[in-house]
Amino acid sequence: MIEIYYIFSEIFFISIFFSLPILLINKNYYRKLEKINFIDKISITLIVLVNILFLFSIFNINIEYFFYLYILVLFFLVISNYKKINLKNINFDYFFIVLILFTFFLSVDLADQIYFSWDAKSNWFFKTLNFYQNQNIENLKNFNNFDYPHLGPLIWSFFWKFPHGQFEYLGRIFYIFIYLLSILSISNCLKLETFEKLIFAILLISLTYNYELFSGLQDVLIFSLVLLFVRFSYLIYEKKNKSNNFLFILILLAIFNILSWTKNEGIFYGLFLFFSLIFTYNFSKFDKKFIILGTIVVLLIRILLFKYYDNQLNPEYFQMKDTFSFDMLLLFNKLKTITFYSLIYFSQNPIYLITIPLLLYILYKYPRKDIVNFIFYFLILNFIFIYLTYMFKMDEVELLIRASMKRVIFQTSGFYFLIIIIYVNNYVKLLKNNKKS
Repeated sequence: MIEIYYIFSEIFFISIFFSLPILLINKNYYRKLEKINFIDKISITLIVLVNILFLFSIFNINIEYFFYLYILVLFFLVISNYKKINLKNINFDYFFIVLILFTFFLSVDLADQIYFSWDAKSNWFFKTLNFYQNQNIENLKNFNNFDYPHLGPLIWSFFWKFPHGQFEYLGRIFYIFIYLLSILSISNCLKLETFEKLIFAILLISLTYNYELFSGLQDVLIFSLVLLFVRFSYLIYEKKNKSNNFLFILILLAIFNILSWTKNEGIFYGLFLFFSLIFTYNFSKFDKKFIILGTIVVLLIRILLFKYYDNQLNPEYFQMKDTFSFDMLLLFNKLKTITFYSLIYFSQNPIYLITIPLLLYILYKYPRKDIVNFIFYFLILNFIFIYLTYMFKMDEVELLIRASMKRVIFQTSGFYFLIIIIYVNNYVKLLKNNKKS
């Protein structure tokens, strides 16, 4: 019974942590961001706060001070806006209620199974323990795979430490929260009624949920961040007024920064997403320059910080010199192995079984829109990345594929939910046109 209490209080803490600032901030601040709802506002708050937590970590400031700063800012917001705060104006948001309920359901499953995956117990948990025990980034050199980014374990340690500091799995409830938040967020792209959107979100959860995603692995964070990137990219495509693109671009750059510090492959996913977006949406010259400059800044910060802390990518991961030796037989065998396992793991993922045929149908049936090209370009880049990732590995390629490819494929699978959304929205539009005629 005591664990149920801890789960309840942790969920309450996380939900308040990311939603309370929204209720205290003047609504005028959100007017520039058209078509965003309460779930989107929570997503923006989460993105901002995680980036601030990241800044605290790179300056070796104890995460407890981040919490104290958060309380101080909340106090300031209450003092400055107390006359405008009216609890009667707070409306129940059905998406938020579903978010809390399903976070609880999945958290109970988390507490029941409570085992680490191999990668988590050999790498990620020790990084988490490092921050939980008030150590800094430099101390990560004492652990295995010190070149793994630290942001996921940092967040894990923060929500393990607050509000109770009792059980480590309480920190992983954040992973459940952002996973559900991202699915509810992408469901808002549907041009349907609220109830129908919620049904769609629940179907996506049932399609993707697996305890192993929350067993200490960071792949679910990549999955969720890619979904949030897609949500705000969709808002850019849908907006008729381009004057506010700057704010959405800032949000996307902030997501890119989190991606690049969650897992090493997150850098590539962020670059692929921006590349696909720039070449399919008619941005102004200023917006394009800002995106390019922003991505360069994020990459430079990553490179300079790794150099400052003397973090080098493990040379055993890739043997490019040997790969480019052009041993045609070796290259052919690797290509054959990668293709074989790709077909197996893609066929085991129901998201791809549904969305890829649907994408082909959309390309055949409907006029080629910018947002469809956005999906198509990312799909091509994603497939190329998967092949190159394993082509550059010389030793034990098959073993590496069997250990990691399924997770690599899952990381970006949520992106392709956009295919279902486009199809449903086109179908709804067709029905409305038929009724009018």
